[in-house]
Amino acid sequence: MADSPHFRIGTRGSDLALWQAHHVHDLIAAAGGTSEIIVLSTQGDREQVQSFEKLEGKGFFTKEIEDALLAERIDIAVHSHKDLETQQPQGLAIVAVPERASPRDTLLVRDDQHVSAPWLPLAQGATVGTSSVRRRDQLLLLRPDLNIRALRGNVPTRVNRLQEGLYDAIVLAEAGLDRLDLPLAGIVRHSLDHRSFVPAPAQGALALQMRETDPKCAFLSALTNPNAQSGVNSERAVLRALEGGCQLPFGAHWDTQTEQLRCFLQTPAGPRRVLAQNADAALAQLSSTATFSVLITRTPRSNSVLSRLANGEGTTLIETPLVHVRPLSAQAAPRSWSQSTQDWVWLGSPGACEAAQSWLRQHTETRIAVPGNGTAEALAPELLPRLGFVGSGHPAQAWHAFAASRSASEHIAIPHGTYSLKRWNTGKTEATLHAWEHYELIPNDQMPSQSDVVCFTSPSNVNTWQGDRPQKIVAIGPTTAAALAAKEWSCTTAKSPDAFGLWEAILHAKSS
Repeated sequence: MADSPHFRIGTRGSDLALWQAHHVHDLIAAAGGTSEIIVLSTQGDREQVQSFEKLEGKGFFTKEIEDALLAERIDIAVHSHKDLETQQPQGLAIVAVPERASPRDTLLVRDDQHVSAPWLPLAQGATVGTSSVRRRDQLLLLRPDLNIRALRGNVPTRVNRLQEGLYDAIVLAEAGLDRLDLPLAGIVRHSLDHRSFVPAPAQGALALQMRETDPKCAFLSALTNPNAQSGVNSERAVLRALEGGCQLPFGAHWDTQTEQLRCFLQTPAGPRRVLAQNADAALAQLSSTATFSVLITRTPRSNSVLSRLANGEGTTLIETPLVHVRPLSAQAAPRSWSQSTQDWVWLGSPGACEAAQSWLRQHTETRIAVPGNGTAEALAPELLPRLGFVGSGHPAQAWHAFAASRSASEHIAIPHGTYSLKRWNTGKTEATLHAWEHYELIPNDQMPSQSDVVCFTSPSNVNTWQGDRPQKIVAIGPTTAAALAAKEWSCTTAKSPDAFGLWEAILHAKSS
């Protein structure tokens, strides 16, 4: 092999594919080699009308390039790794996986359609464009009200169709947007957290493919980033075992910080979500048919994200509040509130939403702020258009973020419970606060039925529990976990208090 090897790089002709090819060209040059770029056409490029589900065969964006590689018309095929089949054609191999870009998906929303709402910043019934069944099924897991429409074309074409008003929002890979750095006038960009929206296996990674017998493979393999390679291998190992291609409604993400593999799989029964230490453990969980029951100590919510996750697993979800919310007989807001501009109301928990329903209907112009998606889900549907702030889900952090963003001219109502933690006394705000006791918690006389896992949603639920210690316990957050610790009850604490944090904690408790 020559000291300075030369490579013919084969690629598709889209803007993103060309960016990737030039990126590899630069990597080869930095390593001491030379290269040229040869543009090829694929079935996926030529067919721009039908959705991927309706196209015959596999490898819509790769087959012609792989054929050129086997025919020795090119030396390297540069692919978006997620587009590749899990089994390599005979004679070909992926010899390098360079440093990986962001694996996340991104929701692009027209700014006139961007509103605060549970899970996604979209109004009820918004039209979202995507041709990915994985993205479609996860969008509907979060928001069954959305209207999902097929969207084909390269990245600039898709963005243009959004800007033209053909869609309210579209979903694209974050890596592609970052690489192209497109102008996004009139568009709000919303990065989708991999905890709630699992990306495609190997998304954000490039695959450099060569003939196995090419002596220049050794030179190119030095471009591999070990962390990227390890994560891609874990994600694609599950996909391979499921015998799925790029159109299987499956997502996988290797978290380099926690060293855990998160997977999503849509089944005829519903969505499956798992969190495991490796690909084998993830596959075992996805293949399991064992059923169990979960008691969650809260007021039942019809068709919530948690209920949809439980249905997909075949789990019996029992929602029974251990305490009832009862508005106080003397619950009038302070006089200062009635004399204010009445801009915002902060509802710090699902219980506050329940207790304040009547009050909210009397103050029809007051906008609503909540700490997270779990509280937003507790709002009556007719109140959702008034939702103006949805926090991260962590109560203190959400309050601090909301309070810090308010101006001196604004007023915030805070109707709270008798034993509230009064987080509004922390953090900084220029707004005027109007807080008053609005409701109390009354123990439920009827104890819930037996279940395999009990999920406590507040310290008051822990203190109200009258039965024996449950065998397996989940706490929604650290304050609830502290109340359980005071009883010397061990538990699994959810990493976040939303449906996905609870569900992963429930699965962990069940298997421990």
